[in-house]
Amino acid sequence: MALRPRALAATLFALAATVSAGVSGWYPVSGATARPVAAPGLAAPNPGPAARDSGAGASSAPRGASAPSCSTIERREAGRCVPACPDGEVYIPAPPPDGFWLGRGDPGTADQRHRVILTRPFCMDATEVTVAAYRDCVERRGCPLPRLGDLNSNYRWPDRDRHPVNMVALDDALTYCGSVGKDLPTEAEWVWAAGHGDGRRYPWGDEAPTCDGGRADFTPGGAPKSDPAGDVGCHGGGTSPVGAHAAGKSAWPSGDLYDLGGNVWEWTRDCSAPFPAEAVIDPRPAAHPRLAGECYVYVLLGGAWNRSSVALEIDWRAAAVRDYRVPGLGFRCVRRPR
Repeated sequence: MALRPRALAATLFALAATVSAGVSGWYPVSGATARPVAAPGLAAPNPGPAARDSGAGASSAPRGASAPSCSTIERREAGRCVPACPDGEVYIPAPPPDGFWLGRGDPGTADQRHRVILTRPFCMDATEVTVAAYRDCVERRGCPLPRLGDLNSNYRWPDRDRHPVNMVALDDALTYCGSVGKDLPTEAEWVWAAGHGDGRRYPWGDEAPTCDGGRADFTPGGAPKSDPAGDVGCHGGGTSPVGAHAAGKSAWPSGDLYDLGGNVWEWTRDCSAPFPAEAVIDPRPAAHPRLAGECYVYVLLGGAWNRSSVALEIDWRAAAVRDYRVPGLGFRCVRRPR
């Protein structure tokens, strides 16, 4: 990873301190007069050190100081803020104050590397949303049915309750996440959770996946364009049960995230647009597509059972129109502190 100039590091730390004092939104690193933009759906930063702790996920106040203010996804235990995500979710601490690198391209390219600072921790679903969980939403909370006309639609098969729900559009995914008090992850949240900011190539590390290695469900060499949803993948046509490839997990102190590489692509809340050159703080999610017509194409991450290992790389960006419904596309949710 390239070394950062001291001046940039100092500026990033100064901006991080400004945000921790109560400012949120997009911020360029260059320019001292940049103004914050309100971030819809994102709470104000947690002023306590717990929101900035990137270690074991707990913080305590110095002797003689007041106790830290815990976020709504933490609880106080022995004077410390410790993770308190609900079952099935993993606590993802905020990155260090100077953030992490996002993107893989050279300066001036659409995918240019830039720094991203996240000031808050969040909870992320340990697995992709399953057919069983989505069916419960259809029957009890009004989620729309997935597209059922394709034979690879997991929802239509009674033996695929533990498989990821697929054939769902962006609106369907947003409806489900909203029904359980959550949201789709932003691209920055997804990449930080998958890669820990340490430069790894895949969620589990740098070793390339193989079908007999237990890391991912994918198609070596990629699926043929003539039949991208055919009899391909490590186990034949179609997805695997969520969590079936335990060796491919992204491990955090409070739990493990599964299938961030392979199985199904995952929707994010970000419009597919060129990255900025400047560092940003708490990138805000795009407005809900029903409320904003300016964004129609959204970022997908993670690869799928019918794609090659290249698509499983953490920084590999794909995109789809928001009403796209295909066998290799699903989602997972995040819970942000209020």
